[in-house]
Amino acid sequence: MKNKVPAGRIRPIMIFILSVLSLAGYGQLRMPPVFSSDMIFQQGVKVPVWGKALPNENIQVAFGEQRVSTRTGKDSCWKVELKPMKATFEQREMRVTGKKSSITYHNVVVGEVWICSGQSNMEYSMQLYPGYAQPLKGDNLAAVELGKPENSLIRIYNCSRNGSKTSWSPANGESLKASSAAGYFFARNVQEKLNVPVGIITAAVGGTHIEAWTATEDYRRSSLFAPLLEAGGGQVGEQIPETWYNAMIAPLIPYAVKGFLWYQGENNCAKRDTMYTEKYKILVEGWREKFDLKAAPFYYVLLAPHIYSDRLHNKNRNAVTAEDLPLFREQQLKGATITSNTDYIVISDLVDDLKDIHPSYKWEVGRRLAGLALAKTYGILNIPCSGPRMKSTHITGDSIVVTFDHFGDGLKTIDQKRLSWFEIAGPDHQFHPALAEIRGKNEVVVFHPNIKNPSRVRLGWHETAMPNLVSGDHLPVTPFSTGL
Repeated sequence: MKNKVPAGRIRPIMIFILSVLSLAGYGQLRMPPVFSSDMIFQQGVKVPVWGKALPNENIQVAFGEQRVSTRTGKDSCWKVELKPMKATFEQREMRVTGKKSSITYHNVVVGEVWICSGQSNMEYSMQLYPGYAQPLKGDNLAAVELGKPENSLIRIYNCSRNGSKTSWSPANGESLKASSAAGYFFARNVQEKLNVPVGIITAAVGGTHIEAWTATEDYRRSSLFAPLLEAGGGQVGEQIPETWYNAMIAPLIPYAVKGFLWYQGENNCAKRDTMYTEKYKILVEGWREKFDLKAAPFYYVLLAPHIYSDRLHNKNRNAVTAEDLPLFREQQLKGATITSNTDYIVISDLVDDLKDIHPSYKWEVGRRLAGLALAKTYGILNIPCSGPRMKSTHITGDSIVVTFDHFGDGLKTIDQKRLSWFEIAGPDHQFHPALAEIRGKNEVVVFHPNIKNPSRVRLGWHETAMPNLVSGDHLPVTPFSTGL
């Protein structure tokens, strides 16, 4: 008869075995998930490579002709930097070697890397979720792309929500299914224009607020938000900071990237958030600091028309009004004036259904974001990157003349109809629908038969407004209101 282990000793023995196995795993060379085969490194900057191993272990990293080495610290962490490299289509190996183990990554290229973040409209995938609407105009270009052969010049990385293993992949019908459509079409347009490999890292979750993407420590350092954080027991308003920042952004730091794309705000708008500008500034500056990119470009999407007022959103059940969306957009616009190297695109012409918060035409969203990057980050001339933006106004008799910049070869209407959504106010500051006419290449004259002494003018000042004024490049006008 075989000897049996007394039942009372089984648990201690198992704990001992698990402890040994844990220590064995702890001693292995380990790398963050963002390092994998098929990855892409950012060109033109130092490229951090980091991981964990046993304390005081010698670590060597080899990539191309570069060889760098270091030793792990007492905390088992190590980090080296590869020297800046030029973009290349050459698919090379990177080998990381420790004392007893090594890791080899295959098919690594060098090019441009961007992080795409936000809520559901950035998460909106190439393969439509059930219930999402097909576009009413033209083909579903995302579905068309899914049927194309693999494109190894574009690399995809989708951050995990729960820490599960994920990896880089060349763009193909399988890897693109769950990838950001706006992000992919941004990458495709940039790749085709620059003729270098392009990678996108998607970190986006539907229904999230900007606070969830911001580190608590960044709010704590703010004289504006630190008191709110303390008074709220660790919350900013009703929101808990950094939940998705910790899950998706922090694990990427300090991976070398070029810049950031941001498509978020719907939830903050629906909560009638009046501090979004300041929150945006803190997020931008916090991410730049942590990625060690002090002036990294940050491009975002101005919210599309949508009927927010048919819902009750906040705890005291105050209804959102039709003016809350344009007021929120003003906060978004202000973000570009108080934070350096940020800019936005307008998508008011991409809505089929005003009750649908998810516009279908993400290929056009990506194309417009790419236009900003190509013009402003990469300095390519003659790239249309914005529709008309109000530059100045002046009163002439019973009319207000609005002067625009970013008008291309001249202002026009996208539907060949009379200009829409202009309003004018008299001395009482009460707005009324106005008549408007294009004059010359970049001016619009706005007037009302019964208002002889106009004082203010605005455009697109309603949650359902889709103004038909566009530039010569068919890009839509930015909504505005004077006298705010």
